[in-house]
Order: sequence, then structure tokens, then C-alpha cells
Amino acid sequence: MLPEARNDMLVVEYLSRLSGKYNERASRSRRLNVYINDDLLSYAIGKLMDIKLTIPFAEQLTKEAGWTQLDKYLYFTARFHLQIEQNQMRDFAVGDILRTFHTTPFSETEVVKVFEEEVTTVDLRETTRSAALSNDLSRQVSATIAAAAKSPLYEVSGNIGASLEKVIRSSVAESVRSSTTVSRRERKTFTVRQVIKPGASERQLAVSGYRKYRRDVALHYIDYLFVDYRRTGLGLRRKKRNLPRPVGAAHLNLIPVHIPLFRLFYWNLEPESSLLYTETEYQNLTRVAHLDRVRFEELHTTMRLPMPAREEPPTLYTLSNIAFPLRWIDRKGPWTRDELEQIEWNEAEGSAWSHQYGPGSKQ
Repeated sequence: MLPEARNDMLVVEYLSRLSGKYNERASRSRRLNVYINDDLLSYAIGKLMDIKLTIPFAEQLTKEAGWTQLDKYLYFTARFHLQIEQNQMRDFAVGDILRTFHTTPFSETEVVKVFEEEVTTVDLRETTRSAALSNDLSRQVSATIAAAAKSPLYEVSGNIGASLEKVIRSSVAESVRSSTTVSRRERKTFTVRQVIKPGASERQLAVSGYRKYRRDVALHYIDYLFVDYRRTGLGLRRKKRNLPRPVGAAHLNLIPVHIPLFRLFYWNLEPESSLLYTETEYQNLTRVAHLDRVRFEELHTTMRLPMPAREEPPTLYTLSNIAFPLRWIDRKGPWTRDELEQIEWNEAEGSAWSHQYGPGSKQ
């Protein structure tokens, strides 16, 4: 089996769990030993890490509510595919005091301690999302693509990326100036291992350690998809079509952009870096003033990444198949199936189907 096929199978299982449509027995034969953290795939290369992040997040698009409804039978979404380069910096600082230890004056004291504390951490995923894709920008991008992609094929011209670039640059520049950090409280496990020599008179303080990181965020490409419920000439039921349709293995819904967006700096908590210091030493250490803040800068580095032949998994085609049923009348919502069925019956009056198969037909 090809690696792409194995990845798609794993993604389908993962998203099916999110949407509540997971079949444990059917999935056992296709499990893979791969680590997935939502739609964030990271590849570590020494101290440099390349990260791919898609916005909106995949789990949002497993529900119909995550898509934009353009009319009664037409739905749409567009995603930003971000390329993030993360660098570990030299800066190291300490945070709050976690524990206090007393020692004996006549013998060495070995401190081996594992404990949990509730700390404030930066939600990098949500912070990046809010800075890269404001609600206003999402509406502008969706409107631009929806206007350029015409029925029935919903394909766009190759120069639409240039049309989107000005809108995106202006919006992101404003976001960088006004962005706020999204933080959360969570429990972390800390490990302290240290030998204290005899005769230490001061109390020993276990403190949290933080490493500074930098992320360069660029927009690689945008992908989009229309979900159109159509009825054939002699058919009654409206059935789903994902558009534009792929041509062989190539997906036609990819729009190359290649725009550097912004650079951010943040402090990352490193539980294994927790050390013991005397009270005097702690007062002289560099301390992190604002653990829950991210600093933004504009990014002007040029980028040119190769375009994939198809979307990164999970593709929008996969997500639409989870979010939408094949038949329009089978959609879930504040309506009944009978109500949707009656709408289709009413719309079929006077159609080719009605003349051939409906009430009063010769058959």
C-alpha cells in the first residue's frame, strides 16, 4: 500500500472518532503506529522544526456547521495551509517557585521529586489561527474564490492567487498589530533530580524553566471545495457532488500563494528543566515576566515551496464525506426527513422526472 493511502486511512479513522462515526471493529485492521496531534504534523530536524498547520482546523470541517452555506443546496469552504519554521533560541529563564525543600546540615540530600502543578501556557495553535485568519479575512477570501469559481465545474483561473495576495497582506498586517495571545491553564508534571551538598543553610527552591522559541509563519497555499447537491435530469433525489472534481490523482482546488505572514516569539515551559536554586540564586536569575504573552513581528522573508499534487491529508474531499451525507434529504438538523422529502417532491413538479415517473404519468 502506498504511504499516501496509509495516511488517508489513518486520518479517516481519526476524524471519524471526532465526528462520532467511528467503527472500532472495522478499523482494527488499518491502524498505524503514527502520531497525530489534531491536524498538526511536525518533523524535528535538530533544533529546527518544520510544522504544517491548516486553518480552519480539520475537526471543524467534519460538521456541516463548519462550512459556509451559499444557497439551499450549495456549501463552500476554503483552508489556509500554513508552513511554520520553529527555531529554538539560546534564551533560558525561570518562572514561578514550584516547591521548597529543606536540607540536613550533616549529609548530602538527594532530591528526586515528581509532582504536578497547574500552570499558564500559550495556546500556540489557537494564537496562530487568530492572527492568520480573522473572521473578516475568511469572508473576503471565501467571497473572492466563490465569485471566481463558476458553476458547473467550480474551477478558478491560475492568477487568482495574485488577487488574494493584496487582501491577505493587508489583513495580516492589521492582525499583527492588534493580535492577542490565547492562553490556557493546564496541569503539567515536573521532575526534579538533584543532590544538595551538606551544610547548605538556605532553603532550596524548585522552579520552572522556560526556553525561548521563534516561529516564522508563511501561507503556502489555499485549497477550497464546493459541495453541491444536484438532481439529474430524470432523477428525483438530490445527491452530493464535491467540486471541482480531481483529474486523475491531481487536485484542481489548490491555489498557490507563497506569502510570508508573521514571526512570533514565545516562552515554552520545559518541565524536565526544573532545577533547585537557593533563595539568593533565584533572586539573581532571569525570570519570565509574562509567560502567557506572544510577541509578533512582520515577516518579509521570501519563500517558495513546491506545490503538492494533492492536498495534505485530510483532504477537503475526505472531510466533506464525513460532514455531508450522499443524499440531501439525509442531512441532520432542526428539520425532519419528511420535510426535506416534501421539498424535493414540490420542486419535482413539472420536471422531466415528474412527466415520466410522477403522478399522472403514463407509466
